[in-house]
Amino acid sequence: MFHKELGIIGIGKIGTALLRVLTNSKAIDTEKIIIYDIDQELLQNRSKELKVDFAESSKTLVKEAKYILIAVLPQVIDEVLKEIGSLITSDHVIITIAAGISINHVSKYIDKQVGIIRIMTNTPLLVKAAASAISSNEHIKQQELDFVKRLFNELGIIVELEEKHLDAVTGLSGSGPAYLFIIIEALADGGVKMGLPRAISLKLAAQMVLGAAKLVLETNKHPGELKDMVATPGGTTITAIHEIESAKLRATLIRAVEAATLKSKSMNENA
Repeated sequence: MFHKELGIIGIGKIGTALLRVLTNSKAIDTEKIIIYDIDQELLQNRSKELKVDFAESSKTLVKEAKYILIAVLPQVIDEVLKEIGSLITSDHVIITIAAGISINHVSKYIDKQVGIIRIMTNTPLLVKAAASAISSNEHIKQQELDFVKRLFNELGIIVELEEKHLDAVTGLSGSGPAYLFIIIEALADGGVKMGLPRAISLKLAAQMVLGAAKLVLETNKHPGELKDMVATPGGTTITAIHEIESAKLRATLIRAVEAATLKSKSMNENA
């Protein structure tokens, strides 16, 4: 019925990054991908660069592909859904990665029972280090869910959750890279204050954060246990930790996740 497996609508930064990873992986054959973007020059350039077919319109793409990945900003997803909604069949699978857009919201534009998958990912997918969470409705078949999970595993890690948790995922790992960028910048500033060259300080700070994250993931040790391994009695680290706790950094980060989660929920309610 379909000539293509995956159709991607929207090839901005996130859509292009996802496309680049997939075309370099073995998760899907390049000839089974088709793309569309409202920017025709960008569309044709990406098609030529990554050797994938492009559609003349979003409607044409929907007729060609089974899995429709909508990789546009939350502000314009309704416009896309209005364009393609009447063409969606029960054989399609809709995938959305727009923050704050619920499965129920997507289904409002489609008058058929169709499988819908919502994924919350983050910008580290640009370097194949994404932390993604996936939810689906009752119309998704297991093999369809497995196919999409296999695609997003190429971008990093993916966990399956009930949709009610995806706003918290948005607040934690979706927005989280921005929190860490601020922390890395601040740590680098501290190094500069103490006399390190800017470029060296930034490189050390970023690598340190990367290494600390790898320790958590690869040892499965609690962060508190790993912290205690560094903080020797009467040493430099415990002295610094005292300053961190005095400044209430821990509470600030908790509030940041809470605030972003509540904002995501409000976007769902107002959509």
